[in-house]
Amino acid sequence: MIRVTDSYGRPMANLRISVTNECNYRCIFCHIEGDPIGKPLRPGQLPPVMIPREYGIVAKAAWLLGIRSYKITGGEPLIRRDIVDIVGEINENSPGSDISMTTNGFLMNVYAEKLASAGLRRANISIHSLRRARYKFITGVDGLDKAMKGLSAAHDAGLKLKVNMVVLKGINEDEVLDIAEYAAKHEAMLQLIELHPVGMGAKFFKQYFYPVVEIEKKFLEMGAKAERRGLHNRPVYTLPNGIKVEVVRPHGNPIFCAGCTRIRLSATGHLTPCLNWKGERIHLLPRLRAAESLEDAIIEAARAILEVNTLRRPYFLPRRSRFYDPLGWPVNGKPEGRIDVPKRSLYQRVLQELESQIRGIRTQVATS
Repeated sequence: MIRVTDSYGRPMANLRISVTNECNYRCIFCHIEGDPIGKPLRPGQLPPVMIPREYGIVAKAAWLLGIRSYKITGGEPLIRRDIVDIVGEINENSPGSDISMTTNGFLMNVYAEKLASAGLRRANISIHSLRRARYKFITGVDGLDKAMKGLSAAHDAGLKLKVNMVVLKGINEDEVLDIAEYAAKHEAMLQLIELHPVGMGAKFFKQYFYPVVEIEKKFLEMGAKAERRGLHNRPVYTLPNGIKVEVVRPHGNPIFCAGCTRIRLSATGHLTPCLNWKGERIHLLPRLRAAESLEDAIIEAARAILEVNTLRRPYFLPRRSRFYDPLGWPVNGKPEGRIDVPKRSLYQRVLQELESQIRGIRTQVATS
């Protein structure tokens, strides 16, 4: 199997796929996966750009390059009527891979069993509050009951689950333990997400930003046990009652960036290296549609993926600051057990290696 790293030594192992910019919610912090449109579109405003077969081609190219983890997002992915076909295409073209989805859960009750049958293995369902008025304020929709039914349906379908909660100052920071207990009843882990200053979140960042590190400190004071995931070096806390809570805290966090293994595909067929990326995106879709054969399409997708990999770099680099990590980075910024980011390699050397990888893919396609 081909394995690709970026010029900082970080593996490329995860593809996050947005299948639509449309959403039936209006969350106050939405970042549309870093898409320049800035805010979600109403259902029906933008017909699907990529078809299921094209997602399958991209998945095949990614799989040949060693990617084994796919996260389907939006907008809201479940508003696409062909979402089951999309999952099926990714599953068929990336055998043995972990396919997951992030959703608001409003329609999960309709799709859970079909998605599981098509190859979906995990789901992140967003429930930012258990209080109806708060939930409606955050999402713009009176949909708490639907989301809860969706979580139950996903559990019944055998999906491995996480409950996503974006922590907002003055709105829901007092509900963390309540939502953690609610998630545990469905055999789900709670995933706490710090507010991002991206998209709509940038508009409200100063007003609603709550430093999740304060919650992490409380967990440790409670006697929680902590470990790190490989992806983004995310902390996972096991509370004294056995409930697990994962923390996503990217803002100003070099440890988070050091553990990034992800590239992103937008709903319009553009590849980007990072949620915070402000440069030119790589437009993959025209290359796929200009290819004269399936094999050529796979090779073009692989070439585009390798190109975006050359753009990958940690958005936040280690430096002395007031950054605090309760699992090893003190307030003065001088970490214990520091996670170093390798120095940047010469671009030409990296490019030559990637061209070699492309030739390897061409040989695999020709002989399969």
